Amino acid sequence: MRRLLGNIALAIAGVVAALVIAEVALRFLIVHPDFYIYDRYAGWTLNPGAAGWQHEEGRAWLAINREGFRGPEITIRKPPSTIRIAVLGDSFTEAQQVDYPSIFCAVMQRKLGQCLKPKAVQVLDFGVDGYGTTQELVTLERRVWQFEPDAIVLAFFSGNDFRNNSVVLEGDQCRPFFVLHNGDIVPGGPFIDSAWFRFQCMMRFESRHSRVIALLSRARVVIRDRWRARKSLARAKILGRELGISEAIYQEPTNQAWRDAWEVTERQIALMNREVRSHHVPFLLVTLTNGIQVYPDPSVRAAYMRHLGVSNLFYADQRLHALGVREGFAVLNLGEPMQRWADEHHEFLHGFRNTQAGTGHWNAAGHLVGGTLIAERLCQMLAGSPGVTSKPTALR
Repeated sequence: MRRLLGNIALAIAGVVAALVIAEVALRFLIVHPDFYIYDRYAGWTLNPGAAGWQHEEGRAWLAINREGFRGPEITIRKPPSTIRIAVLGDSFTEAQQVDYPSIFCAVMQRKLGQCLKPKAVQVLDFGVDGYGTTQELVTLERRVWQFEPDAIVLAFFSGNDFRNNSVVLEGDQCRPFFVLHNGDIVPGGPFIDSAWFRFQCMMRFESRHSRVIALLSRARVVIRDRWRARKSLARAKILGRELGISEAIYQEPTNQAWRDAWEVTERQIALMNREVRSHHVPFLLVTLTNGIQVYPDPSVRAAYMRHLGVSNLFYADQRLHALGVREGFAVLNLGEPMQRWADEHHEFLHGFRNTQAGTGHWNAAGHLVGGTLIAERLCQMLAGSPGVTSKPTALR
């Protein structure tokens, strides 16, 4: 028995020693920035001070400022004679695929600086990869107001935001949700209801302190994503299908899960509008584009619509515009004007050299066109602000 216990102890000691050696070696061999950390309210958030290269989709240098969002360092207190715009969104807004000067928030800042003289303009990018509207509402309530914004922009990506907002449809549950209850929406889901589940979510992100665990976790994600991509490509018979983009967004919801996802999402956006209105600043909902909506070949779009059995690709955009009319807030649908631009210039607005053209996130051209259109609309909304003497003009 003593010999057996001794052998077991030696085996355990050997495993521990191997893990320690592997941990030390990986810290020397692999330098990978930790861009995301656990957040007890939103599930996760950007890591203040993190910086490094991203090259999986596009290629860009990412730097997170000390306040925990992408962009240059700023003061919490707004400087005199400055107009601040806070932009809430997901990976399209964080935009880690392109360098900071090219992201649509930076484009907006430059364009609005021309329009709103003599005021200075700061556009604050609160986008975080993977966020849904619930997390963006949490970010607004807990973080944004301290920066004294003069307008709030919600950048909505229909490709996955409806799914992100549904406790039934969303696979990653390490986030707060709103759920329907007695005709209203209330906080719910395992992240809200279970302290043990929140602890598991915390450990998922805090494992970043171990390079061995982080490497194993990264390998699991890569294997999963490649399996999903292979499965998706095996099913794909037509251009326009994308991994992670549900085709249900292009038509009236056909099952209860999607009807609930729509209702929860619309109620959350209306709730955000009321929150913004209570602070007496303008609110603008911007619907971003999916790759097929702005694919620069009408025949490809037409084939995809035939596959879906729909007459256009803007069902979600149009329904959210109708929500704005009902609730009394401004909506900018980018799909149709960006589609016209893509057709006219025969240029892809999504995709990179190391990915498939017309899919994924906006490239630099997409950010330039989208950011310019958003700036044009905000110029019209803010040109009457105190101290602004210029008139709203088309920005080029």
